[in-house]
Amino acid sequence: MTILQRSALATLATALLLAGCSSGSPASPGPSATGSPAQELRALDQAAGATTEPATAYDEAFAKLAAHCLEHAPALADEVRGTAAQLKALGSKTQTHLTVLRDVAAAIPDAYPRSNCAPYLGEFVGAQKLTGTVH
Repeated sequence: MTILQRSALATLATALLLAGCSSGSPASPGPSATGSPAQELRALDQAAGATTEPATAYDEAFAKLAAHCLEHAPALADEVRGTAAQLKALGSKTQTHLTVLRDVAAAIPDAYPRSNCAPYLGEFVGAQKLTGTVH
């Protein structure tokens, strides 16, 4: 990870700390299974030839992000899908659904209360723009 990317993630983490919490239903990532939201994201990356990661990597990354979010698993997966599509449209060659899951989850402090994750994903796109990863 470059210094600019670390700086952008630090900016994202700061924005998350300053963001207000919202209410909603807790996310429920559920067990690993074909057809789970995590595995649907993996299938999209596989179809694009963008991953060789095992299914468990997606399950773990999804569960880690979901632990921070109030959205139900299908809604969270839709938000991750939208973020990855937006990054691709902006010219990203390296972001996959898995990297979005991992990077956003890593930017949210463990002690931060659960909240709506859609703003975090939007901030992630903004951070990628700041680093010059996308245009």
